[in-house]
Amino acid sequence: MSRLQSLVERVVARLKRDPSYRIATPLSDRQLAEVLWRRGWQVARGLPLRLRAAGVRGTVFRGRWVVVAHAHQLRAGPGLILEDGACVDALSRGGIALGRNVTVARRATLTCTGVLAELGEGMTLGDRVAVGAGAFLGAQGGITIGDDVIMGPGVRIFSENHRTDDVDRPIRAQGVRRAAVTIGRDCWLGAGATVLAGVSVGEGSVVAAGAVVTRDVPPYSVVAGVPARVVRARRPDVASLPRAGRARRGGP
Repeated sequence: MSRLQSLVERVVARLKRDPSYRIATPLSDRQLAEVLWRRGWQVARGLPLRLRAAGVRGTVFRGRWVVVAHAHQLRAGPGLILEDGACVDALSRGGIALGRNVTVARRATLTCTGVLAELGEGMTLGDRVAVGAGAFLGAQGGITIGDDVIMGPGVRIFSENHRTDDVDRPIRAQGVRRAAVTIGRDCWLGAGATVLAGVSVGEGSVVAAGAVVTRDVPPYSVVAGVPARVVRARRPDVASLPRAGRARRGGP
């Protein structure tokens, strides 16, 4: 390991407040220098956010073209990464609360309110949560995500759904149904997965790429398909659980 790599590890570990941080693959000094240059600019861009948002603690890595609206309702622990083009709009009753070392990847959107007439509930993300590139999290009805959850590109989570019961009125005039979404700790949501309003995904579960989750998912399950169904259990002690949870009000 080069001296520069050792220095980078120590600096990043201190900024993220994670003593165990390590760079797994040896990098050339040129590669490390480019990473340092980019991260240095991200730290500089994050300083104004620290001034605007009293609830944001520690170092913020802020990429280019990042939009943070209603920053006074944003709370975040140390090590927040907002990659290029990320959008975070915390306008809601409860705001947005992010844990330690949360990453919001390129062009991902975290939003809580669709229209001013009906403020959304807000969202909470635990420690070490990674929101994938191009993901969309709509927390009008509330979203709670546990620690160590990872999401692939294009994941979508909705906690609100339009009413469609009255065929004599425009759908846009019929209002919405809201129902909170809960994702347990240590889950993996694959690329393009969709989780609909009112769904609870049990801890330790895996949602396959492209799956559409309309029902509760038992803990430590693997679900796939449209609509998603349990295809296997990750732990023997949950193998006897139902192959699909009960339907929720927020689904179609």
